[in-house]
Parts: sequence; C-alpha cells; structure tokens
Amino acid sequence: MSTVSFLIGGYFRGECNDFTRGVACGGLSPHNPTVTVSSPTPLKIALLGRPNVGKSTLFNVLAVGRENKAITHAQAGTTRDIRRTPALLEGHPFMLLDTAGIETPRNHEAAHTLQRELNQLSMQAAAEADILLLVVDGSTPLSPADRALATSLRKLNKRVVVLVNKADLKTAQSTIMEAETLGLGEVIAISAAHREGLGLLADTLRPYLPPAVWRGNKPEEADEADFVETNPDGTTEGLDALDDASLEAASTRLQAKPLPTPLKLAVLGRPNVGKSTLVNALLRYEAMLTGPVAGLTREAISHQFSALGHTFALIDTPGLRKKGKIEDSGLEYLSVGQSLAALNHAHVLLLVIDASVHNEVRGLWQVFEQQDATIAQTALRANKPLIVVLNKWDAVKDKAACMADVLAQLRAKLHGIHTPLALPVSATRKQGLGVLLKAVMELQTTYGKAFNTAKLNRSLATILAKRSPPLASGQVVSLKFLRQICTSPPTFALWGNRVDKISGHYLQFLKHQLAETLGLTALPVTLHLRANKNPFGYKAKMRAGFTGSAAQEKRQLKAKKAKKS
Repeated sequence: MSTVSFLIGGYFRGECNDFTRGVACGGLSPHNPTVTVSSPTPLKIALLGRPNVGKSTLFNVLAVGRENKAITHAQAGTTRDIRRTPALLEGHPFMLLDTAGIETPRNHEAAHTLQRELNQLSMQAAAEADILLLVVDGSTPLSPADRALATSLRKLNKRVVVLVNKADLKTAQSTIMEAETLGLGEVIAISAAHREGLGLLADTLRPYLPPAVWRGNKPEEADEADFVETNPDGTTEGLDALDDASLEAASTRLQAKPLPTPLKLAVLGRPNVGKSTLVNALLRYEAMLTGPVAGLTREAISHQFSALGHTFALIDTPGLRKKGKIEDSGLEYLSVGQSLAALNHAHVLLLVIDASVHNEVRGLWQVFEQQDATIAQTALRANKPLIVVLNKWDAVKDKAACMADVLAQLRAKLHGIHTPLALPVSATRKQGLGVLLKAVMELQTTYGKAFNTAKLNRSLATILAKRSPPLASGQVVSLKFLRQICTSPPTFALWGNRVDKISGHYLQFLKHQLAETLGLTALPVTLHLRANKNPFGYKAKMRAGFTGSAAQEKRQLKAKKAKKS
C-alpha cells in the first residue's frame, strides 16, 4: 500500500501542474523537428495534394533513414498525421513534411468531420513550410479539388512548385498541359516510383536549398549498425557464445551509460486508449489527430521536444489489436510492422492502458487485459524498460482500489519484472506528466548502471543464504561467482557447477532477488548460467596432450616424467 499511496499522492500533490506551467519540465519546445540536420533552422518543404497521388512515395524517396519511411498503400487516405524527417535532394539537406490528402469532405457526418480535420492539419503544415510542392496525379486529368487546392496555396504567398507524378504514363502529357494553367509557375514531370525527374526538381529548388553536404547520390538507408545490438566486446553473437576470456575482458570495460540524446520513448497500446492524446499533451500542441474513433493513427511518427533539461523523441504508434484480427496484406498489417520497429528503436516503452474501465460496483476490475499483457511481453523479450501508463485517471472512481488491482494484475502476468512500474496520468487534463517524465529518466539511468564485482558477489552470498539451490539428483549445486557482463540491459553471468540442473523457478528467484538487491526491480534482468571448467575434463586433457584410454594416458604421463628427468 505504500507504493499505491506514493503514486497517488504524487499525482495529487501537483507535479502535473508544474508541467502545465512549464516549471518542472523546463519549458517545452513544441516545434522541434523529428531529427535535426546540419542547419540550426533547416529549410522546410511540404508535400501537398489530393489523396493517393504519390506524396508518400516521393517522401520515401527523399527521406533519410529506414525508421523515417512512410507507409504506402493502394488505399486512399493512408497518411493522416504530419510526418517530419530530414531529407536530401542531390546532397542538399532540408526538412521534409508529408501531409494527409486534401479533398472536399464527404456528406457523411463522421467522414466529413475527419476529412475536415485532415485538411486543417495539412494546411497547418503548408503554413509552417518554406516551399510547397503541389503533387498531382498524372494518370488522371486535373480535378476541381486540385484547382481549389492550388488557389488556397497561392494565397499563402509562398514558393509553390507543381509536380505531375506518374509522368511515365501516356496520359501524363495532357495533365502536364493542364497543370500549366494553374498559374503557379514551372511544372515538373516526375515519377516517384521510378525516381525520374528528381534532377529537374533539384535544379528548380537549388537557389533555395543549403549547400550540398556531400557529392554524389544520397545514401540508400541509414547506417544499419546504428540499430544492431552488440555485446560489450563488439560482437553481435549471443552472449552464450562468448568464452570466459571474452567475458572477463567485457566486464572490466563496463561503465555506466549516460542518458542518450534524444531519449526515445515509444508509446504503445491497444486502439483508442489515449496514446495520441498523451503525445499531444507532452508536446503541448496538436501534433497527432485525435478523436473518439478507434484507429485514427496509422503510422509510427516521431516528435522531438525538451523537458526537465533533456531532449526526448516521442514516437506515437498505431493501436495494436489481436493478431487474429489483422489481415496479412492489409494496411493494418503495415501499421503493426511500424509499431514493432518503433519498439526496437526506442529506449523506454510506455504502455498506455485505459484505467477508466475500472469499476468494482459493476465488476469491471480487469484493467490490464490479455492484449496489454501480450504487448508487455513483447517489450520484455526485447529487454526494454517498460512503464505502464494508466491513462484517463481522472475518470477512475476508487483510485486506491484501481491501483492495487492493476499492480496485482501486473505481478500475475509479467513474471519477467520484479515489480512492474505503473503511473497514473490524465492526458486530457495534462496531469501526472511531470512525474511520468521523471520516472522515464530515472528508469533509463538505472538501466545503464554498472555494478562492482565485489558488491555483486556479496549480494550473491546474501541470496544463497536465503535459499540455496535444490539438490540435483542428490548432488549439491554450487553457485560460486557472479559478474556483470553488459549494461542496457543489465546482464549478468553466474558461474557454478551443475548449473544445467537449476530449475526455471529457482532461476526466476535468483533474477528477482538480484533485481531487489541492486535496485533493478522495475527492469528486466538477464542472467546467464555458466559451468565451471573441469580440470579433469576432456578438453583439459587435450590441452595437456593426453589422448586415448586411461591406460594410454598413464603410459604418456610416465613417458613425460621420464623425459623431464
């Protein structure tokens, strides 16, 4: 109950109010780009046009980095939120903005409201950008929506370049002639799918672009090594493949890791639990589309902001439903792929759940559902720090009972963590956000800690005094030496004899006791068991030059002694 009172007490003491006033959080900077490029104020170029004209395809051609790619699909209206990313055009760096398709709202009330919000977000990106690229579909004649959009962009008094995409089709020539009547200047024919016409686009924009950062073509993708987990000695093999000498060298070089900049946070959860609302609350501006309709977010999009004297990169992800409900070739399948990629790239994972369903009078106490547990287990398998965010806390009636129930559910379903961390917030009221960010920084700092070997072995002796390993076939299992071999995640190697006979239950006991002793209770702990070398084993005999049967070994030993004498 002390944990419950601390969390709820912190929620009501007003840390959230400091956040909304910008005191505790150091003043948020809402319009920082996703990833900074060389220029402190990079040139911003926005892609605008009707749905399904190839904006996202062109975006992927120009964007730098695999994690910054947009989803492309035959279904119209795939892009809904503004995506900002560094881009290159013949070596010239700039910030590229992908936007939702702009079109006349339909008659249906829900569709009308959604499209109106999409149009508004896209026009906000147009107002933010320095140069506008109006993309039209070369496979069809210009539509009234194209002409209406051209008129709206002309009123912004910005440089507008018309791009006729799919120019490799025969019908594109007539569309190019029509586009020239828009009165926006030069019309450029391109084919984003085949990367044609980009040279002419570069010639047109070169007077506005900063100097090229290198010569030649832009790199195809970001450096793959940035996303490969390595061992302390630089290898990418499993830790079990390391020999004792490698483990010895690795452990002697271990140092505590500082907070990464930016600190990447992935916001995960089921659909319609308030992930995008939480992102907007942390950013302090409407970056993501929100509403009562589930599934509004379709892409994992990163936003950068500053708080508590540190820089964060916040990745909003689409809602994750059960695997059986997702079509393998559908748009949701691609969205899930981006969510899992964001999980692997992030430093800390925020699992958002809807706490407002808790109501003991109606018997609805199961806040942490099975799909939430599946997402959490995926995070634990990736050895990532995890915080369970109890959103819509202001709607919970009995807050103490809800927190107690949630902690009980977490302990029952998340066996890989000693004490899962759950924090209450209200994204709509911007409450609890300061506490959440402080917990994120503390958790990541603990995640990168390095522990002294002497302290680890004193802890091991204390743990073994509480409960020694069970006998293995009547023989004693002896655990002798503990050493940390990796940070982020905290990974340890434990040497002893007959370690292959240790049961899973006792191994789990060791992990939890080690986490409790070292202050890693909210983090996944990895423990590798390694057998001591047998001085009379076969490999030792081979190193000594003994081969064959016992009688032959005796004769070889006598021959060696006679040779020495």
